[in-house]
Amino acid sequence: MNKYFFNIYKALYTVLIGMRITFKQMFRHAVTHQYPYQRPFEKKRNVRDIPKGYRGQLFNRIEDCIGCKKCEMICPVDCIAITTQKLPKGERLWDSMNVVHLKDRSEVVGFVEGDEKVAPDTTVTIKTRDEQTLTIPSGDIDRIVERKPVIFYLDKFDIDMSLCMYCGLCTEVCPTECLIMFDDMKGIEYSTFDRMELVFPFAKPEMYKDDAAVEAEEAT
Repeated sequence: MNKYFFNIYKALYTVLIGMRITFKQMFRHAVTHQYPYQRPFEKKRNVRDIPKGYRGQLFNRIEDCIGCKKCEMICPVDCIAITTQKLPKGERLWDSMNVVHLKDRSEVVGFVEGDEKVAPDTTVTIKTRDEQTLTIPSGDIDRIVERKPVIFYLDKFDIDMSLCMYCGLCTEVCPTECLIMFDDMKGIEYSTFDRMELVFPFAKPEMYKDDAAVEAEEAT
């Protein structure tokens, strides 16, 4: 008999404890974000900064892409689709930019003035695409990715992020390191209700038009 009443007491006691927690939470602010309707990212104390090298969304700096298709060939899930046209023999469009890797694991993208090989106890001058000029001591530089000639027209460069398995193999084989994975919030927060919106086109055919062709097109 005592055990019977003790079980009733224990059941009621546990229910009251649960209800106490429930009522306590009822009067607190909601912490659940209705994602993706509520997109702003609220940083909490228990959320760490995204580490350098995080494998997020793929991005191609298309101006420096030489159309080698190494990323397309190595992709294990075929999420990269590239269509190119080769220039006539001996012709080239421009050179890709240098990627300067610093010893603090940061990077600078631009054109290295002068020799691309770093000599000790010197400085390296880099001109970025937005016309900024940076001077970096050679002791701070880990390595420099050399420029490569662009000899292909890129008609298509699409990445289907709904297929991507975030292995990073494509970024490893890219000779100009123009294909990267975002290691910031841009690399994490990209949701959609339509899968086709996860196909990101990077090709810019207008890049290859000369001034005369652009003026003729605008005139028509």
